[in-house]
Amino acid sequence: MSVPFALLHMSSGLDTPDELEVSLTNKDVQKLVQEIDEGKIVLPDFQRDFVWPTGQVGSLLESLLNGYYINTLLTLPVTGGGDNVPFPPRAVEASSGAIADSGQLEMVLDGQQRITSIHYALTAPDLALDNTKWPQLFGLSFSDVIRGALEDDTIQWKSTHYGIWDDLQPDDYATQIEKDFIPFTIFRSKDSFDDWRYGMEDYANETEDISVDDVRAFDRQTRVFRNYGIPIIEMKAGTSPATVVQTFERINTQGLELGIFDILTARLYPKGVQLRNLWADALQANSDIKEYADNTDEKRLRKHLLKALALYRNKECKDESVGELSGTQFEEDWDTTVQMVGRALEKAQSASAGGFGVTEKYGFPYSTLLPPLANLLHLAENSETYPRHEGLEMVQRWYWASTFSRRYSGSSDTISYKDYTEGRDWIRGERTEVPEAIQDASTVIPVELDLSSLTRGGPYSGIMSLLVLNDARDFGTFESITVHEVDDHHIFPDAKLKKGATGTKYEQTARNQILNRTVIESQNNRFNIRDRLPGDYIPDMIDAHPRGEAGIKDLLQGHFINEDGFEALLDDDYERFCQARKEALRNEIERRIGASVDWAVSEEMV
Repeated sequence: MSVPFALLHMSSGLDTPDELEVSLTNKDVQKLVQEIDEGKIVLPDFQRDFVWPTGQVGSLLESLLNGYYINTLLTLPVTGGGDNVPFPPRAVEASSGAIADSGQLEMVLDGQQRITSIHYALTAPDLALDNTKWPQLFGLSFSDVIRGALEDDTIQWKSTHYGIWDDLQPDDYATQIEKDFIPFTIFRSKDSFDDWRYGMEDYANETEDISVDDVRAFDRQTRVFRNYGIPIIEMKAGTSPATVVQTFERINTQGLELGIFDILTARLYPKGVQLRNLWADALQANSDIKEYADNTDEKRLRKHLLKALALYRNKECKDESVGELSGTQFEEDWDTTVQMVGRALEKAQSASAGGFGVTEKYGFPYSTLLPPLANLLHLAENSETYPRHEGLEMVQRWYWASTFSRRYSGSSDTISYKDYTEGRDWIRGERTEVPEAIQDASTVIPVELDLSSLTRGGPYSGIMSLLVLNDARDFGTFESITVHEVDDHHIFPDAKLKKGATGTKYEQTARNQILNRTVIESQNNRFNIRDRLPGDYIPDMIDAHPRGEAGIKDLLQGHFINEDGFEALLDDDYERFCQARKEALRNEIERRIGASVDWAVSEEMV
C-alpha cells in the first residue's frame, strides 16, 4: 500500500513541500534475523552505535512475546553495490559484518536499537552490552512461559563469561530444565525451533521433570513471538539524500515520548490532582530536588519520584503500577515522598559518616537506586524497632552491595520492589535474614567488578564516592574535597605510561583504570603534577607538608594508598602500586558491604 506524506525541506533556497511516498509492510523476527545475517538489512553510516542496556532489550522481548505494539521501523530500499545508495552502508552491530553486494537492501533509518536487540537475543554474539562487562545470553523461564506468565521476570540474561552459560547448547535439554532457562537462540529460525521442540519432547518422554504437554504449551505461548510481524514504513527507492537526512533528524530530535508522568497527570486531573503544579511546588520548596533536577535530568527525576511514591504505598514501581496510582490522599503521599527524596539526595551528597559521597561530577552509581534508597532511609530514620544508627548501617550495606554488584545496571523495577520489601522488614526487625542484595554481593561482585579494567560506569562512580567519604585530601592544598568541588586525575601521568616511562608501554585501559585515578579539587586541577612521575612529585609534596613524610602518608591513606603503595610511588613501580591499591579498595568494599568477598574468582577470570 502506497501512502503519500508531505515533508517540508529546503530546495534552491526556498521552502517547498515535497510529497514523500512510503509503503507499509511487515517482517517476522526470524526473517529479520536471517536478512541481517545475509547483509540485506543494513544501517546508514551516520547511525549511532548500539547502546541499549540489558533491561531495554529485555523489555522489548517481553513486548514481542505478548504481541504488544513496538512502533514501526523506517527503511529506505537501496541496491547492493549500486549507485542509488545515498550513504555508505554498515552492517548491523554484532552481525556477520557482511553487506550484500547485489539485490535489494533495506537501510534502516529508525529502529536500529530494536532490530539489533532482536538479533542479539536470537544469535547471542560475542559482544558486551552497554551496561555489562561480558556478553549476555538471553533466555526465558520455562516454568513461567508454560503457565502463561509472560512478564518482565520471565525474561532473563546471563553473563556468558561465567559458569555454564557460555557453553549452553540448544540441545542441552537437561540443563535448560534444571536451570529453568531456555535460550532465545532456539528461535533463530523455524528449523532451529522445530529441532529444539522435537528434541525437548523426546527428553520429556525420558524424564519426570517435564511432560510433552509442557513442551507443547511452550510452543503455543511463544507462537506470537515467532510470528510477530514487525511493522515497517518503507520510503520510496530513490528518495533524495537531503530528504532522508531531514526525515532522520526529525525522527531523532522532534519525536515526543509520552512518559509515565504525562500519563499519570492526565489520569489524576479529573480527580482534582494537578500533578504538574505539585512538581513545580516541589522544585520551589525543596532545594535538594531543585539542584538535582537542574544538574541531571528533570524528566528522569520526576519518574524516580513517582516510583518512590509507589514503593511508599507498598506497590511495585513498574510503569504499569505507577500509572495506576490512586488519587486518594495523593497530595499527602506526594508531599511525604518529596520530603523522602529530598532527604535521600541530601544524605547521598553528604561526605559525613552517614552520607554516601555522591558527587556532582559523577552522580549516583545508578540513578535507579534513588526510589528504594529514599524509602529505606525514611524507614531507618523513623523506625522505633532499632536504634537509628543501626537502621542506617543496614541501608548503607544494601547501597554499597548493590553498587559494586551492578545490581541496578539494567531493568530494576522488580529488583527495587524486592529490595524495598526485604529491607523494610529487615530494618523493622521482622526479618532476620540478610536481604538478597547483600547475600548475593559476595559472589556477584568478583564476577562483575574488575578494578584493573574499570574505567567508567556505576562502580567507578561508587569508588569516587568512597574516596570522598574517606576524607581524601587534595594533593596540592592538602585540604578536604567536597562533593561539589571534585575532579579526578591520573596518579601516574597518562602520557608517561603511554610512552613507557616506567619501563612498560601501557594501553589506554591500563592507564585509565580506577586504580590509577583519584580525586582532587576541581579548582586546583593538576596542581603541579603535569607529566611528572610520582617519584618526582611525591618528594615535593613531602617538603611542602607541615608534617613531612608522615603527613603525606596520612594524606595518601585517604586515597586508599597504603604503605606498600607509598613505596611503589617513590619507586615509580606502576604494577606494584596498582596491586597495593587494589587490595586497599577491595578491603574497603568488603567493609562497606559488611561481608567478605571471594576475590579469587575475579583473579581466575583475568
